[in-house]
Amino acid sequence: MSTSLVLSDIITERDLDAGIALLRLSGRLDPPLLNAAVGKAAAECPAAVVVDLSGLRAVGVPIVGFLPVLSVQVQQTWGVPVLFCGATAEIVRDLGEQRGEVALYDHRDDAVIAIRAGVPRWACEHLPPEPISVSAARRLVADSCTAWGLDRLAERACLVASELCTNAIQHAGGAFDIMVSGTPIFLRVGVRDSSSAPPRIINLPGTSGAIVPVGSGRGLRIVAGSSTHWGCTPMPAGKIVWALLRT
Repeated sequence: MSTSLVLSDIITERDLDAGIALLRLSGRLDPPLLNAAVGKAAAECPAAVVVDLSGLRAVGVPIVGFLPVLSVQVQQTWGVPVLFCGATAEIVRDLGEQRGEVALYDHRDDAVIAIRAGVPRWACEHLPPEPISVSAARRLVADSCTAWGLDRLAERACLVASELCTNAIQHAGGAFDIMVSGTPIFLRVGVRDSSSAPPRIINLPGTSGAIVPVGSGRGLRIVAGSSTHWGCTPMPAGKIVWALLRT
């Protein structure tokens, strides 16, 4: 007998101060949908992904058993820890012996404290839309690479930061946030600005194969060429453009 399991809602929030992606679930658990949502959040390489289970109804042993598998997969692929919070008594009961295989906390605040206690590799700075902010962003990225033992990535990471910040200043026009985080697999550089317009690589007539100078406003070519992955995440008021460099 098949059972329809529909997850009515997944809301993703991002805490820039702590570098955490928070997923709030409600309804009944749909493993493929949750897998996609957590994978998408982890692909941005935050300090951690926290999944709030408090809105879920009873989901059954076979489905609950998916949670430990999800944690392992995300950790192996992105190096990002997944923590769960707010599980009902039924979910805890259904986990049974697998309870010890997941990071499960009573409340969201407890999960955040646990993440911070682990000294996450996360740094964020709010900057004005001025050319001098590009230098400040590069300094934050370079200092982070040194602190995390990733000096060999510093030059490329600073280059990526320069282009992302320059694009934010030229095209978004307002203040922006530079974010840098590190996992055992990736170093991530991201910029959050107030423009909802997605970035795009502009083809320059007659410059095929030419080097695009830093600060040209067309530096997504540099971002793409300097990173392993890059992408854009829409936000309620703007977007985050990010790039990952394999460590």
